[in-house]
Amino acid sequence: MLLHIFRFFIRIFYLFPVCKNKVVLQSFNGRLYNCNPKYITESLAKTERYKLYFALNRGVEPSLPAGVKRLTYRSVLHFYHLMTAGFVIFNSTGITGYLPFRKSQTVIQTWHGAYSFKVIGNDFNHDEKARKRRLLSGTQIDYFLSGSQLASEQHSRAMCVSRDKFLEIGLPRNDILFQDQNAIRDKVHTHFGLPDDIKFVLYAPTFRDGPVKSMSGYGLPPIDPVSVMKALEERFGGKFVFLYKAHHNMIPTNIGADCINASDYSDIQELLCASAVLLTDYSSCMADFAQQKRPGFLYAPDLEDYISAHPVSMDPALWPYQIAHTNEELIRNIRSYDEQAGLERIEGFFSRIGNCEDGHAMEKLLHHMDEKLKQ
Repeated sequence: MLLHIFRFFIRIFYLFPVCKNKVVLQSFNGRLYNCNPKYITESLAKTERYKLYFALNRGVEPSLPAGVKRLTYRSVLHFYHLMTAGFVIFNSTGITGYLPFRKSQTVIQTWHGAYSFKVIGNDFNHDEKARKRRLLSGTQIDYFLSGSQLASEQHSRAMCVSRDKFLEIGLPRNDILFQDQNAIRDKVHTHFGLPDDIKFVLYAPTFRDGPVKSMSGYGLPPIDPVSVMKALEERFGGKFVFLYKAHHNMIPTNIGADCINASDYSDIQELLCASAVLLTDYSSCMADFAQQKRPGFLYAPDLEDYISAHPVSMDPALWPYQIAHTNEELIRNIRSYDEQAGLERIEGFFSRIGNCEDGHAMEKLLHHMDEKLKQ
């Protein structure tokens, strides 16, 4: 009822005309400047054809590109610009998805993963009221960006979005995974004060439900960074450093003195570029990292319990990287890693999902936006 009342009164902004080249963007409901909206913002800023606004919560103070105006998320001014923008772009659910946009506006949902390893939306939550809210939001979307054919099918069903709304062009945030990465590696090494010959293993687990949301307090067998780094150095050579990147819905915390807490580094895509090896569990970042054909390993000591709470969308045996259930098994997987078998595993996964990533997602999205602008 409150949502429908809100939708009724927000129509007051219909009194103002839509500005065709105005773009309002936000990431994770104003909490961060990252993910697809960040990369779209920075690409559009170079064209000088669009008036750009990025909505952020109070206290979030990133460095925005020149010419991009900041809005306070959920402020009156934010809603005014949302209801008068030619393009509205966001990457998650939230109040923005339920606004009564006009037909002259283009609503673009970028989402935040090329494939969801965990079931979501209607496939996970069968509450009828929730389904009706998703239907309301889904019918307003004009374009839904997709990194794979299977993700399109998954998100269409789970989020009540017509299949023909999906643009299977890849995700703009993943374009950098196909580009020269020397400058990004230098940036990350400089940020952490480390020489450029250091290799990173990035540990990026997904979120857990429950009152405890830190890697040091799950009650799970803790990962052993020292053993992991030693095994990686024996198998791949060089000197490794262990980076821990907490999910943005978790409390950042160190898991020991032998790793670096990289949780305050907002752009995980840059960390993926800079890392020689990825270590995760059920996170969609494994699909992103695999685009680089680099080795990765999955550490999931709570696999059965996790799946009982969050069913997965594909047999984990078919995921791009091999799963370990204990530290000992993880170390064995690292030491026995075979490059050719690893590459075949990644290619098999991409074939199953119908991978659409090719490093030109933003170029293709810009074409669609420019065509809309001409109408």
